[in-house]
Amino acid sequence: MKTIFDAFISYGRADSLAFGRKLYDGLKEQGLNIWFDQNDIPLGVDFQNQIDDGIEKANNFLFIIAPHSINSPYCGKEIELAIRRNKRIIPLLHVEQIDRDLWQQRKPQGTDEEWEAYKAKGLHSSFNNMHPAIGKINWVYFREGIDDFDKSLTGLLELLNRHAEYVEKHTQFLTKALEWERQQKQNRWLLVGDEKKQAESWLKIHFNEQQPPCVPTDLHCEYITESIKNGNNLMTQVFISYSERDRETMEKIRNSLRRESLTVWTNTTDIQTGEDFQSAIDRGIEQTDNLVYLLSPDSVESEYVRKEIEYAVLLQKRIIPVLVRSTPPDSLPLALQGVQYIDLTDNVEEDDYVLDESQLLKIIHQDEVYYNEHKVFLTQALKWERQHKNPSILLRGYNLRSAEAWLKVGQKRTQYRPTALIEEFISESLRQPPLESLDVFISYSRADSDLARKLNNELQLQGKTTWFDQESIASGSDFAREIEQGIQSSDNFLFILSPQSVNSPYCGMEVEYAAKLNKRFVTLLHRSVNSADLHPELAKVQWIDFNQNEGDFNANFNQLVRTLDTDREHLQNHTKWSQRALEWQQKNKTKDLLLRGSELAIAEAWLKDIQTQKKQPVATELQKAYIAESSTEKRKNKMLLRGAVVGALSIMTLATIATALGTIEAKKQTAIAKLEENAGRVQTLLDADPLEALILAIKATGESESASSEVGPETLAKVQSSLRDVAGDARERNLLTANALGVNSLALSPDGKTLASAGKDGTIGLWNTSGYPTHQQLDPLPNGLKTPLNSVTWSPDGKTLVSGDADGTIRLWDISGKLIKRFKGHQGDVWSIRFSP
Repeated sequence: MKTIFDAFISYGRADSLAFGRKLYDGLKEQGLNIWFDQNDIPLGVDFQNQIDDGIEKANNFLFIIAPHSINSPYCGKEIELAIRRNKRIIPLLHVEQIDRDLWQQRKPQGTDEEWEAYKAKGLHSSFNNMHPAIGKINWVYFREGIDDFDKSLTGLLELLNRHAEYVEKHTQFLTKALEWERQQKQNRWLLVGDEKKQAESWLKIHFNEQQPPCVPTDLHCEYITESIKNGNNLMTQVFISYSERDRETMEKIRNSLRRESLTVWTNTTDIQTGEDFQSAIDRGIEQTDNLVYLLSPDSVESEYVRKEIEYAVLLQKRIIPVLVRSTPPDSLPLALQGVQYIDLTDNVEEDDYVLDESQLLKIIHQDEVYYNEHKVFLTQALKWERQHKNPSILLRGYNLRSAEAWLKVGQKRTQYRPTALIEEFISESLRQPPLESLDVFISYSRADSDLARKLNNELQLQGKTTWFDQESIASGSDFAREIEQGIQSSDNFLFILSPQSVNSPYCGMEVEYAAKLNKRFVTLLHRSVNSADLHPELAKVQWIDFNQNEGDFNANFNQLVRTLDTDREHLQNHTKWSQRALEWQQKNKTKDLLLRGSELAIAEAWLKDIQTQKKQPVATELQKAYIAESSTEKRKNKMLLRGAVVGALSIMTLATIATALGTIEAKKQTAIAKLEENAGRVQTLLDADPLEALILAIKATGESESASSEVGPETLAKVQSSLRDVAGDARERNLLTANALGVNSLALSPDGKTLASAGKDGTIGLWNTSGYPTHQQLDPLPNGLKTPLNSVTWSPDGKTLVSGDADGTIRLWDISGKLIKRFKGHQGDVWSIRFSP
């Protein structure tokens, strides 16, 4: 930020040079930073540029009233610029007029005729040629020989301190807006982070009970709302549809909306150079909450406007008609005939427009949360459809829960309902199997939003699942918590390097959290940075320079994809065990969440690979502790299992074995064949299903006791050997506590990823095959009834479930829990259900 001045002093040298210096010194003594041309114009520079810069960077414009300043063209330029920039102007009356003696001193050769001509032009007075803006503002009196300077200075200081913070923000955001304008309004110069929030709050300040010290310029409003739009993925609150003849009215309404910090799409500001005109308009309608339609004879005849209205109607957008010129009602689009409109045609005075403006704002703010989410989910659904229903774009987590709740509300509305595509998109999102992890978390500064958006789109086209905050955080969510969960669930932490991102406190917090979880960092150089500013975690990573290959995005992007594809299995396991360990830690390290069976074996092998092959990223201390505790618990369970098997073996006394050897020959051969077959099956099952092998071995031991007289020593030895083998190798894979009252039926989904359990408490639970709940529980009985469920099964396509209960009722569900159909007819329990092929 360049130097901001508390005040700029504008004066006429002939009358007020000495007074200007005195005023400057008095203000400086009070600790104020004052722009004064005697001090602030360097030698050898364009003085007008320096003066303009001083006015723009000064909170207050002090104009010293005297005949010379009033009649000076230079001072006139300064006043005009201060007015154009909506500066707080404070006039200081110094000299009311000069007399003949003073004029003669300044012009010794002057004649009576010249003096009279001088007076006739009003050049001797401060009042004849005064600028209207100066004339209508209360002055601070500093007249020499009349007013006490110190007392007047105290009054001026009080005035400068009044609303000082608001006035300073006016200057701060004006300076940045002018720089943005001079840089061809590039997004990288827009406001981000806390500064954007401050600007939005500042723009919403109203001085209802008193006159404002200054008001935002149209440039202020455009700059701040464009910053908000950039932070919201270029989405807007209003799209203005109009004919070219009504452009002046459009600009007036647009400026009114921006002044209220509303984001606006118009064809004059939001179509990028080289972009297809119709595609840009369609995108603008898709990504807005409301379409404001300026009604006039020209707009109803316009082919472009007609297409805009038709598309908005198709997308179930809220359309707000505003009548700007009298138009026959029967010429309106069919969808708008009979719709109430805001009428500007009866405006006579400015206050009439203000009332209509208030009505428009009231409509826009009504149910604004609903329309914002309608826009967000529609935009995502269209993106999903255009990318051939790419599953990486489907909603997950908080966004999915938010979408499901919004859809239930939207389906009850009579107007502006969710489109069929939105409903399909949300339903498909609900049906998708839960992901263990995402591929990429994108960390960036809002100054780099253009590149971040492009990267997100291209990565999704490549089938990568991304966490991108402009798509991954629904409004009203806990921002910090959602970001932490996004980092936890992502295999790669992609950081876009630029001066803004490396100095951003938000990006810094994201880097810190990713480092804490030992995430793999992938850094992408967008704009040159000072290596001294880099976080240590970023400094030690070789970045991908997106400026190489002459800035060819595709060539550099291919290198990024190759990097992301390196060692994917290791990264996915790193994320998986990290999330499991964090959940275990958050739930007081409960044993129920420890790893078992094949998962534990995979985790142990993964940890060993890190140590032996020195893989990166390394395991966190929490991951190590989690896997170690799982291994310890496994050993404890194994010892208990061995004890149980030894106890079973002890039942087989020598007397039992002796009795078995004395059985008649006919039964002996049958028993031997059966026992040997089971002993062989035990050996076969050891690898495939060790728990089943254990059950079969114990059963064979019992049968050997029953048929002790038929069994020979060799067969008995085989049975005992099988039992010992399985006692050493059998491991419990997973222990699921699905239902406190008990489970009557289980069904595995056709894709093998989800297990459905039918409980005695009348609920269906959904689980992933690793044994962790998918956080979905279907409650099939209304009004709190809890009739036990006897059976549950999946449809062949895995999209629906069917349950049977103790009341003889069969119910068909989608996996989100919505009841599709109820079947009655059985008089007793329904125990089994199957779909035909």
